[in-house]
Amino acid sequence: MPTLSLPPGALAHTDREYEYDVERDPANVEPIEHQIRLDFMRGGPIRRDQLLGNYNPWKYDPANPATHPWQGVKQKPLGLAYAETSCAARINEEVRFYHHVDDDAVLADAPAFLAARLRTARENSDPEQALEEERQRRQKWYRELIPGPNLSQVLKDSSYGSLIEKCIVPEPDADNLLEHNAFVGMVLVDKDTDPDAFARDRELDSAFVLRESALSHIQTDDPVRLADYGIELPAPLLVGEYGSGSQYPFIPWGDALTCACPYKQSAPWRVMCKHELLASVVCGGRDSIFLPISRGLEVPHRSRRLVSPEFAVSHQSRAEDYNR
Repeated sequence: MPTLSLPPGALAHTDREYEYDVERDPANVEPIEHQIRLDFMRGGPIRRDQLLGNYNPWKYDPANPATHPWQGVKQKPLGLAYAETSCAARINEEVRFYHHVDDDAVLADAPAFLAARLRTARENSDPEQALEEERQRRQKWYRELIPGPNLSQVLKDSSYGSLIEKCIVPEPDADNLLEHNAFVGMVLVDKDTDPDAFARDRELDSAFVLRESALSHIQTDDPVRLADYGIELPAPLLVGEYGSGSQYPFIPWGDALTCACPYKQSAPWRVMCKHELLASVVCGGRDSIFLPISRGLEVPHRSRRLVSPEFAVSHQSRAEDYNR
C-alpha cells in the first residue's frame, strides 16, 4: 500500500505541522460541520415520511415560521433539531472573537476561516463596519443558509431520498443503508498509471485500484481534484459507492473528511451533502466516528474519520422542547 501523504492544512490545529492560509487552502472543515455530523449521528435513522417533497429551501426565513418546511406538515428529523440548536449555540460561542479581535491569543481559539476573516477586517479602513458585516454574514450562515438552503435541500426525497429508495424499510438504519450503499477502501492513482500493473506490483486486488478520473467527481463541469486538496497520488482513500450509481471519494481535510461531490464542493457555505448525511447515520448506528469499510482494502484510519476526536468527546447534541 502507498502511504497517505497529507498537506499541513489537512491536519488538526493541535498538530505541530498545522498550517492554514485562507487565501491558499480550500475551506476548512469548520466546528459547526463536526457538530452537525455528531447531531445527525445521535439523531438516529431518518424516516422516509420525514423527507420533504417539493419544498423550495430558498424560501426559508428564520423569522417566519410559515416558511419552515416541517411546520405543521411533517415531523422534523431529530438530528436536524439538534443541528439547529448547534447553529444557534455557535452564534453565542463566537461573540467573544468579535469583542477581542485584536487579541491573537483569543483568535487562536476561533475557527480558522473566521480568524482569517477577522484579521483582515481589523485592518480595514473602517474596522468596526467590516467586523459588523462579518458578524452579520456569519449569523446569516447559521440562522438561514445552513438550516434552509443546505439542510432542508439535503433532506428531500430528491436528495437523501435517492440514497435510500432501494431500502424497503420505512426507517433505514446503518445495516439497511449498507445493503445498497458502500464505503470501499481503494487506492486511487493518476491518469498516467496503469491500475492493473500497479496492483500486480504491490500484490493488491486490482478491483480496488482505480484511476481518479473514473470517479463521479471528475465527470462534472468544474471538478474538484484530490490534488486541489494537496493529496498526492497514489493514495489509499475511502470511496462512497451509492445505490444511485455515483462514486465519490472522501477527502481527508481539517481533521475529518469532506465529500468530493459537486453539491458540497461548488458552494463553501454548504456544511453537509446527502453522502455525508448517510455517512453520519451509518456512523451513528455503529457508535463510531469512523466510517466502516464495506469492502476493499484496509485504508488508514485518517481516511475513515468522519468527525474530529476532539469534537466527538466534547459535543452534546440537544434541542430544547423537542420530542421525537
